[in-house]
Amino acid sequence: MMAPSAPPVADGAAALGVPRVVRACLFVLVGQPFAIDVASAREVVIVEEFTRVPRAPSHLVGVTNLRGYILPIFDIRPLLGLPSRVPGLGTKVVVTEAASVQVGIVIEAVLGLESFDEIVPFGDAVRREYGEFGVGLLRRGDGVVTLLDPVKLLEALNRGGKGE
Repeated sequence: MMAPSAPPVADGAAALGVPRVVRACLFVLVGQPFAIDVASAREVVIVEEFTRVPRAPSHLVGVTNLRGYILPIFDIRPLLGLPSRVPGLGTKVVVTEAASVQVGIVIEAVLGLESFDEIVPFGDAVRREYGEFGVGLLRRGDGVVTLLDPVKLLEALNRGGKGE
């Protein structure tokens, strides 16, 4: 059983030097860990059935019925410069809400929910690697996890899967 996390500190407090606690949903894409703030992650589901959309952009895997809601499912790997993979039955999807829109993002595995004391700014190499889709890095054990910005990802998907 996990200990309850401290409530997040307001962004104004972070400007005063008080660290912002981040609670994130961690998942794997092409063997690499990524995270989304739990404020945007709604749930993780296994999609047994989805419908491909004719003439849809390649990053739109298809749509599925999630309890009466038609959920678009996207592959964000190409946006991050990672190789794409054709999903099949039993695909894991993290349901993310950004700008009042829910979408599913194809993932390979769920690592769980964790709290972090701070967001470490990107170095230049990482910023080039993941473009403008990341918020920063989260320290986890002896490694780091990229914290993604779901709003920027959704904006890029709406532009046809192209970054800025």
